Amino acid sequence: MPISPKRLERLVRQRELAERLQRRELAEAISLRDRRAAALAEAEAAHQALLAAGAPAGAVDVADLLAAAAYLRRLERDIDAREAALALSEEDVAEERAVLMERRRDRRALELLLERRRAEERLQRARLEARRLDDLVAARWRSPALTPPLEDQP
Repeated sequence: MPISPKRLERLVRQRELAERLQRRELAEAISLRDRRAAALAEAEAAHQALLAAGAPAGAVDVADLLAAAAYLRRLERDIDAREAALALSEEDVAEERAVLMERRRDRRALELLLERRRAEERLQRARLEARRLDDLVAARWRSPALTPPLEDQP
């Protein structure tokens, strides 16, 4: 049993809503990825600034040297963690984009099916109307009482 056009319209509206929600999820994933990329850039800038500062001139306290080395290790761990988070965000964005494309294909397929169904209905209505007109003309043709009299032409 084919699906009625009304039901197809409801399905198309539902798929459009699902697509809008998926678009919103994709935008959120992209926003998170951008925030993580900015945090990674900030951590790398801090790392580069520490390396560019170099060793202080003059006498160096061992505690300061150990603190700087610990800070450098912490920055490197932070950079590694942020790179991993950014990679995860990239994967999330790719997954969300793939789901969005799938939802768009589903919606488009339903829209095409709905258009075909509407075209079939229009064709059936046109055939039915043509059949009714044919029956009406045939009934008039068969019954002389229903046929208007022809006027004599001069």
